[in-house]
Amino acid sequence: MPATLPPNFRRPLLLALAIALLLGSAMAWWWGGESSAKFAAAAMGRIGLVLAALWLAWPSLRRPARWFPPAVAVIGVISLMVLAAQPRLIFAVVPAAATLISITMMVRGFRGPPKR
Repeated sequence: MPATLPPNFRRPLLLALAIALLLGSAMAWWWGGESSAKFAAAAMGRIGLVLAALWLAWPSLRRPARWFPPAVAVIGVISLMVLAAQPRLIFAVVPAAATLISITMMVRGFRGPPKR
């Protein structure tokens, strides 16, 4: 018979993983002597911090922001993909993304409040 998980197990799991990674990072930093131990400590520390931030933001992640246009997320992801491929385009991508985001915000403002 399969074991069933409680419906809200993800937030405590995030906290446990964040604590484990941060403790692992501290142990690798203190007791590791080589550059690979320092690399592992830095990687575990960064991932642990991101998981801790997700744990803090979990209640707000459960409901979408109604004021946030969906096009802004798409513009942001496309901008990040372009910058990951060609970092020198930052001076062209950032103004273009800001312009597109402001246009979508203005259009959404003219349309009225979001429907519920």
